[in-house]
Amino acid sequence: MFILPFLRLLKNSSGLEQFWLFLERNGTHLIELQNMEEDAAIAYAKEFAEVNELVLKDEPFCVNDIVFCEIVPDSKELVGFYTWKETPAGTTPREVWRPFLWMEYSDPWGVNRLMDSLQLSESSHTVYSVLEQITNRRP
Repeated sequence: MFILPFLRLLKNSSGLEQFWLFLERNGTHLIELQNMEEDAAIAYAKEFAEVNELVLKDEPFCVNDIVFCEIVPDSKELVGFYTWKETPAGTTPREVWRPFLWMEYSDPWGVNRLMDSLQLSESSHTVYSVLEQITNRRP
């Protein structure tokens, strides 16, 4: 089971959206929850948001083995977290916010599919698969 806090920051009329995913290991892996059932993982997600003073936009939701937590972009503690650009190669691994762009309607150049090669865990999860799950779930 994994937890994935995320922000949806930009959506324009052309369907371009910006997502920030909160990932571990300097932005390369989903946050893994060891031996946790879905209900416990959802409860943990709520506790994680509360402890870090992050405001949840909606209730966390689970798709496959990932608990998604949409965070309100103006949560006061967001500035306290590192971002992906602050983690040069060779640094101590940490949890960071990492940005991605997504074409919601039409993707004539296959930009979204390029993210299918970016693995986010030792399992089959990729940036493409998690963003697809978010966009299919949320309007």
